Amino acid sequence: MAAHRKFTFDDPEDSYWNQNARSAFFDDAPSTSNAAAARAALDELFETQVRFGSDDASSTTESAELFAENGVASPVSQNAPALSMPNEEVMSYGGGMNASTMLYRPKMPLQSSLNIGDVRGLSEVGRVLSARSAASIVSEGSVGSFSNESTTQLDYSRLKSEHRKLQKHLEQVRHDRFRAADPVLTVRRLMNGEPVTMDLYRSRKEKLDLLDEALNSFDGNVITAVILFLKRSLSDSIFREILLPKSVAADHYVAYLKEMEDFDQLTTTLFALGRNDEAAMIEFSVACRKRDPEQRVQCLQRCLQSGFSDPTLTPHAKLVNEYIDLLQRQIPIDAADEAAIKMGRDEAFEQFPRTISLVGQPLLTTLYYCCLYHYDLPVNAFASPLSLKEVFQIGEKQYTWMAVSALTRLKRWNDIEHLLTSKKLLGGFKIACPFSWKHLFELISLDGTPPKEVLCKFLRAVPDAGERRELAEQYPEANEIVVECLVAQKDRQGLSAFLTKLTPHTAEAYKALNALNNTAHKWKN
Repeated sequence: MAAHRKFTFDDPEDSYWNQNARSAFFDDAPSTSNAAAARAALDELFETQVRFGSDDASSTTESAELFAENGVASPVSQNAPALSMPNEEVMSYGGGMNASTMLYRPKMPLQSSLNIGDVRGLSEVGRVLSARSAASIVSEGSVGSFSNESTTQLDYSRLKSEHRKLQKHLEQVRHDRFRAADPVLTVRRLMNGEPVTMDLYRSRKEKLDLLDEALNSFDGNVITAVILFLKRSLSDSIFREILLPKSVAADHYVAYLKEMEDFDQLTTTLFALGRNDEAAMIEFSVACRKRDPEQRVQCLQRCLQSGFSDPTLTPHAKLVNEYIDLLQRQIPIDAADEAAIKMGRDEAFEQFPRTISLVGQPLLTTLYYCCLYHYDLPVNAFASPLSLKEVFQIGEKQYTWMAVSALTRLKRWNDIEHLLTSKKLLGGFKIACPFSWKHLFELISLDGTPPKEVLCKFLRAVPDAGERRELAEQYPEANEIVVECLVAQKDRQGLSAFLTKLTPHTAEAYKALNALNNTAHKWKN
């Protein structure tokens, strides 16, 4: 753990190197009196040099011997300008005796420790220091600048120890840099939105541990990020093998592909996971998005050969095949009608202009379209409603509903009557509706009330008198049908009440009066 400790100046062990501390070994002495004494000694030194002159006849050898006797290094033999003071004693400032508060001062004044012979040797020092300013001499020759061998050794030991710590820390950082972090830590950083490098997870076991930890976090974003890393760093076969037993991870990956609309990868993944029905529906959805009809047909045909080839999807494959047949029928019909509109040959397109293309519309919409624009075509024509009914096996109710709706817009009442007319068992014809009569009258009344003759004919075709009366009361034009129903129900009171609502001297009013005055009728009330 020592190798991981950062170097800090706030630590007591490292405060020795703090330049902002109260005192340092290489700083000047904090005492003002010591600094003043040092300046006075240097001034006295220069006065001695001036008194005896700079042309002293002393040899260099004598100066060296003089300095050796007094314990001072000769400036000729050494390059260092600092003087080593003899008989020095240690003075401590503050409470601690550490190197940062230790100062040295001579036991005796500098003037008494040097005699006249010594000054001859000091003249050499004067020559060296004469070119420097007094401020620099005071700073470099101050009392705090003197050091002994023990202090230097202490400095070296501390620097060496700190260097060793930094080396160990650097080695640990280099080692951790290329080693994958704990999956728990990585997942926590992903949840916090911090940058994470997952490329250090190289082995399959490490990647599986990371995925398991992501699944345990129940965070969709973390799970998706880890899955995408596995997809990028693993082969397709191994990646799908990992997704097979982990359904939650597979669901997140499928949801991501749907959001990104990567349908090719999505279908491939679904097929690999054994979810053929979902893959087939994705292929069908993508094929239906094709704008070009020809390309849409080709894509649907490929869907039949790939996704819908599964035996369990046979009913769905039949529907897709019918849709392909419908598209192949709609394409030529739409092209022919487009040409007819440009040439102006059909009045129906002028009366009811087309708003959208026929291609891609549902089957019943296509049937309504063909009934509206191509009702009279023979059964062997592509656009014939009867051909659509036969090929796609449209039920009688659906066909009648769409045909009546289209013919009502065209006001072709005779064709509607002909459509609803069927043969009786014992011969003859009758009007019959395959669905409820209520819905039939709603259809024929969408674009306004039909003519009175047609309305009364259809109302008289309703077999039940109560239902016929209820339907007739919704149309003022069918008052005579209401009178007939009341007479058929033998309801004298109801007929009398209804007579009060009729306009006098009308055919319906005379018919009601004649029925009331007829003694042959047997009334219930």
